[in-house]
Order: sequence, then C-alpha cells, then structure tokens
Amino acid sequence: MRITLLSLLALSFISFQPACGDDGGDTNSGTESDGDGDSNGGGGEGCDKTITECPLADLSEEQQVTYCETLAAAIDDEPGTQYTCEADGTFLTVNTTDACIANEVSADCPITVGELIDCYKAAKMDACAAFAEDGVCGPIFSQSASCV
Repeated sequence: MRITLLSLLALSFISFQPACGDDGGDTNSGTESDGDGDSNGGGGEGCDKTITECPLADLSEEQQVTYCETLAAAIDDEPGTQYTCEADGTFLTVNTTDACIANEVSADCPITVGELIDCYKAAKMDACAAFAEDGVCGPIFSQSASCV
C-alpha cells in the first residue's frame, strides 16, 4: 500500500486514501512569514500562531515556504528517499521543497505543520510504528480525506 504525504520539502503524502497533500498547501495568499502573522487563519492572511501550531489550510504563501523549508531541514534526507514499513508495504516519500510549496490543501484541513513534521521524523526512525493507527502518523492519515 502506498501512502503519499505531499509535504513541504521533498515529501509525498502516503496515499492511504486520497492523501491530504499534507504538505500544507494552502489556497490562500498572504504575507506572513514565520507563523507569527497578524491575521487569523483561513482568510488568506496566514496563521497568527507559531508555524508548528498552524493548520496547513491557514498558511499564507510565505508561511507555506517557511513550513516546507522547516520540514526539509527537520527531515534532512534527499528528495526521493522513502520511509517504508516492510510489513505492509506502506511508505512515505520525501519530495522536493518546490513540490511542497506548490501543494494545496482544502480549507477544511485540520492537520498542523507540527503534526506533519513529527510524522516524517517518526517515519524516518520507524515507519511501521509511525504509520500504525495509534502511531504518530495515524491521526494524520485518518484526517487526510478532509485535506483534498
């Protein structure tokens, strides 16, 4: 089973179901830079929380770039790298930062930047444990349908 988590940096969202393009794409445009924006989320102005607390749907264009660069730095693996659970064949692929930046999610996507970063870091350490229903990525996968 393939999971493609499109996440900033060079990541792909695990396509468990129609993946949430978890890469915090947003259909908004704004000028916030590091999660400390002065607007509320969802309005195209960005998120006024720290970047890791921001839902992907609330990111401004600048915050989307920050998110993708932060994810890339946190993962520190080349695009194309796969974190695979050999037991069931599920995997998460690292995409490019540009692919992450270009990714868009629906306005209903509740997944936060921090949750995605934590998922990738956990998958890098132990993909099977991370991808389990009660693993770090489990809640992300269960919410992914609302992100497409």
